[in-house]
Amino acid sequence: MPPDSVLRYATALAAELVRVSYGLVQAAYLHGSAALGGWLASSDVDMLFVAADEISAGALDRVARSLADSDRACPGRGLECSVVSGSAAAAAAPPWLFLLHVATGAAEPGGCRIVLGADSPGDTDLLMHYAVCRAAGWPVFGPPPLQVIGPVAREPILAYLAGELRWGLEHATEAYAVLNACRAQIYLADGQIVSKVDGGAMALRRRLGPADLIRRALAEQQGRAPGRPPGADATAFVRAAAAALDAGVPAG
Repeated sequence: MPPDSVLRYATALAAELVRVSYGLVQAAYLHGSAALGGWLASSDVDMLFVAADEISAGALDRVARSLADSDRACPGRGLECSVVSGSAAAAAAPPWLFLLHVATGAAEPGGCRIVLGADSPGDTDLLMHYAVCRAAGWPVFGPPPLQVIGPVAREPILAYLAGELRWGLEHATEAYAVLNACRAQIYLADGQIVSKVDGGAMALRRRLGPADLIRRALAEQQGRAPGRPPGADATAFVRAAAAALDAGVPAG
C-alpha cells in the first residue's frame, strides 16, 4: 500500500481534477516507487490520469493549473504526472500520445514544467508508466488499471529498459544505474516489475551480480551512503545487463 501521506495527497488531487474537469478526468493511478515500494521523502510522486476523449482545451488548462498548484501539498520532492485520453490508454501503443505532462518541485529544476500533448509527437516514457500501472498501479480513483490500460508488449519494454540503463550510466547516480539493472534483469527473467530496492534484494538472492556492488547501491538508494557516479564495476555490470536486454536472454 502507498504511504499514507502520498495516498492523502493523491486522493485530494484526484478529487480536485474531477471537480475542475467537470467529471472528465475519469481515473487516477499512483505508480513508481509509491506503488512498487521503496518510496522516500526524496522521491517523486508519480501519477497517471485518464481523461475522457472529449475533454476540452479549457478543461485541460484548468487541470494543468491544479496540478501545478498541488506542489505546495506534495509530500515528496515533486509531482511527475501525465494525463492521457481513454482511447490512448486502452491502445497502449506507439506513438504514445498524451494530453498533458506536468512535473513540479525538485522533480523539475527551476519550478514547474507543463507540456501539452498537442505540442509533442508522443512520450515513450508512457510505455513504462502503463506497464507499471498494469502490474502494480494503485487506483486512487476510477476502475482497476487492467480495465483501462491495454497490455504493453514485452519487446518494447526490453528496449526501453536497455535505453534507460545506458542513460543512467551517463546521467544518474551509481545506485540508480545499478538497481535499475537489477530490476531489469528480474523483468527479463520472469516478467516481474519491481521497485529498485526490491530489484536489488532479489538480485542478491539470485546472485545476478556482484554482491558488494549491489549492497553499495542499496545503501546509497536508502540514504545510508552518499551518492556517487557509477564506478568501473558498476559500469561493467550495467552494460552487461543492457546487452542481455538487447538480446532478450538473461545474462549468465
